[in-house]
Amino acid sequence: MNLEVEPDPNPASSLGAGTILSAFVDLHERDMNRELFVFVDDHGRDVESMTVRRLAHDAQRVRSLLDGEGLRRGDRALLVYLPSLHFISAFLGCLACGVIPVPVAPPNPLKLAQETGALSAVATSSGARVVLTHDAYQGAIDAALRARSLPPEVPEMPGIPWLATDSRYGGEVDVVEPRHWYIPDDPDEPVFLQYTSGSTGFPKGVIVSHRNISHELQFLAADLALGDDTVAVTWVPHFHDLGLISFLLNTIAGHSGRTYVMSPLSFLQRPSVWFDVMSRVRATHTSAPNFAYDLMVRKTTTQQRAEWDLSSVRVLGSSGEMVLPETMKRFWNAFLLTGLKPAAFHPGYGMAEHTLSLSMGSGGPLWVDKRELEKGRVEPVKADTTRDAAGFYGSGWVTKEDANVRIVDPATGKPRGPGQVGEIWVDSPTKAQGYWGLEDETREIFRARVADDDPREYLRTGDLGFFRNGELFVSGRLKELIVIRGHNYYPQDIEESVRGCHPLIRPGGVAAFSVPSAGSGQGERLIIFVETVAGTPFADNDQEITRAVRRAIRESHGIACDEVVVGAPGLVLKTTSGKVRRAACRTQYIQRLEEQSDE
Repeated sequence: MNLEVEPDPNPASSLGAGTILSAFVDLHERDMNRELFVFVDDHGRDVESMTVRRLAHDAQRVRSLLDGEGLRRGDRALLVYLPSLHFISAFLGCLACGVIPVPVAPPNPLKLAQETGALSAVATSSGARVVLTHDAYQGAIDAALRARSLPPEVPEMPGIPWLATDSRYGGEVDVVEPRHWYIPDDPDEPVFLQYTSGSTGFPKGVIVSHRNISHELQFLAADLALGDDTVAVTWVPHFHDLGLISFLLNTIAGHSGRTYVMSPLSFLQRPSVWFDVMSRVRATHTSAPNFAYDLMVRKTTTQQRAEWDLSSVRVLGSSGEMVLPETMKRFWNAFLLTGLKPAAFHPGYGMAEHTLSLSMGSGGPLWVDKRELEKGRVEPVKADTTRDAAGFYGSGWVTKEDANVRIVDPATGKPRGPGQVGEIWVDSPTKAQGYWGLEDETREIFRARVADDDPREYLRTGDLGFFRNGELFVSGRLKELIVIRGHNYYPQDIEESVRGCHPLIRPGGVAAFSVPSAGSGQGERLIIFVETVAGTPFADNDQEITRAVRRAIRESHGIACDEVVVGAPGLVLKTTSGKVRRAACRTQYIQRLEEQSDE
């Protein structure tokens, strides 16, 4: 197959040489038979592979399908796929004709009443003209809709054409070979919309440009030492920035050798399959959020670990949520026998609003005086031998070209001094363009000015942090900070002290947040959601668990917990990537109080 790159009408522009599409065309010309992706089933077996040639072929067909539906440059298409290689073809096919792909989480066909609203909201927000999906998912949705009708108050599925891209690959549809693959002449043209996970609010569409993604992929390739010998393994959702950019797009651009892809459900149902595959294929790179490493400790046995050879791993990444020192201490105690090297651990910090990453690497954990931290000051202590110590894992160094990071007082915009906690502000070539269709929010979040003579416009990350010896440490989310009697408490610190206080508390099933007190001027009330282990007799144990939670918080933090809500698994709301949605838990709690007051 001959792939043609449309000539750049502006000879002075060098953008074409740096786009995902041009990189893929170059890869196709030099190594069209390279195996790029392998899809792995629930048992860790290879079930499907995709070469450069096949990806080019399938993407061209998707491009022709979109052209036949009348889509043009700048139109948006929702990509609603179960984990599969079909998503990759659809994404590249959109780029090939200038259509802007919008990856989204596929609603569970068995939970349409709960999950349809989010999909419909994204469809409306993005102004998408079509939904691209595949037969397996569309069939499941159609069957679910036939089997049950949605309540009238539930938003309907997006009322735009649904196109199953794989069913249109057969002989019954004439596929016209595209004349050219689209190469933009404006580096700030959107390449895709990345809708945020909504861990602290309603999802918003981040506009990622060709310039953004080009800089990001170049940075990742250098920082992660990617090359033709790279063998990556991922189960991170393809509709999240980590899974999409770090694994899929890096491979499409030719920076990575081969990537093994599996469903997040495969990992969640049987965590050992992750390292089964890594050991079998001699993986060099992988990454996952902090909770995954905790799950690996709890859900694997010493015998399983002894059978794995993970000595080939060069980068063991952790991002998507804060890395907890205690989690990694438990992990390394359990997994050193696999041949994993601590030097391979490579945590990172970033967000969709900054395309993906901001800093990478780590000097390890840092323990600070908890009482000083409550006042916004960083005072290191020697170890975690006291209850008055709070631990943070470093998020590495800011090595991106032309990146500038400031620690700022979020209320005044003034820079914070050394050893002080503030909001992390950043400006760099990977700062995204803003939120799709939200000018006011874009101005507030992406164009902030520090109250000094700095002319830059900064992205307000909404995260709190500080620098220590040049390394960035993230201490928590600004909106989730719990303020009691003028002192700052971090929810993840409180949650960590609660997790092990009673054997019936479900690991990962704790959420700490605050709500306003009923009386004026009374400050905030601390609320804890606690999930119990599945099958726990609720009524017999809730009082005992509540007492244990209150005691743990009092002993670790010196504060009282105003209410403990004990419930079954599912009480603590989470994003599709496993992050605790504390703001959503808070909203749920307040709604429950309002309902009770109306009775």
